[in-house]
Amino acid sequence: MIENNKNLFYAQTGLILTGANAYDRNDAEVADLAGKIADLHFNKDVVVWFSRSKTGQVEVNPYWPRGSALSVACFFINNDDFNTNAFFSFLESAAFTDPVGIDDFRAWIISLPDVLSYIDALPDARLLWDDYCKIINARVPKWNNAINEAAKTLRDFFGGSAPEIGFAPNLFSCYSVDFVRVNNKIITIAAEPDIEIILHETLHTAVAVYREKIIRFANNFGLSGLADRKKMIELGYMADDSSGSAAHAIEECFVRAISAVLAGESGERLNMHSEFGFNGAPLIAARFKNVKPIYNNFGTFIDKILSARSAL
Repeated sequence: MIENNKNLFYAQTGLILTGANAYDRNDAEVADLAGKIADLHFNKDVVVWFSRSKTGQVEVNPYWPRGSALSVACFFINNDDFNTNAFFSFLESAAFTDPVGIDDFRAWIISLPDVLSYIDALPDARLLWDDYCKIINARVPKWNNAINEAAKTLRDFFGGSAPEIGFAPNLFSCYSVDFVRVNNKIITIAAEPDIEIILHETLHTAVAVYREKIIRFANNFGLSGLADRKKMIELGYMADDSSGSAAHAIEECFVRAISAVLAGESGERLNMHSEFGFNGAPLIAARFKNVKPIYNNFGTFIDKILSARSAL
């Protein structure tokens, strides 16, 4: 279930060369490898191409949303063949925030296979990929327990509808997590697997089924106390004040609350989510613990939460 993706590694090398530094400085192996990557010499045009992923749209993560879109795109490229239809369909299904930038996003991202091929042709880059694989391989045994436990929890929730899950390590981004759906597999992209993180990314697909319902709620009632508007904009969960952006924040609140409960996290974790602006997380979690819904009756659970908030 470990999906160590060479495209993702090369994409991260490009980001590091444009100033990305979200890796764990206390992880000696990763910090050493990042230093070696920073010493690589890329064609100027390739560096400029990667620099366009830095939007500055969100202060806490200047590479959002293009950096995340770049990571996701890596899973739709196979031997220079970029399945753009599947990639853009996934972004739409995931309600991905429109990736801004100085040029058109689609015109920019379709050059990714050429850029990756350029990097792969560099002997030094291929050697660093080998070093990266050695680090990953040494960490797989301790990661497997979390992945297996998350898979069991998801089978209990989804029943026969449980998607296959995978984990794609991105050791150079320890502060953000992404996911991608390829066929029926949900792949979590993160620095290391954590049960709540894997549940979180996979449960997005369960909540997304009810997105239109959540958008209608947001259109009529806004955030309704489920999330803090100012913090949502600061963190990039809302791009503007549209009902679609509000619905995205509300969906994230549901996912955070439910994944924390299913992972057996303490109230402290839920309070942390609330402090980040997901005010409704403790309330949703408490209701989830009492009702114990599963995938088959999940829509009823969401209905009752939204109805209670609309009555306030």
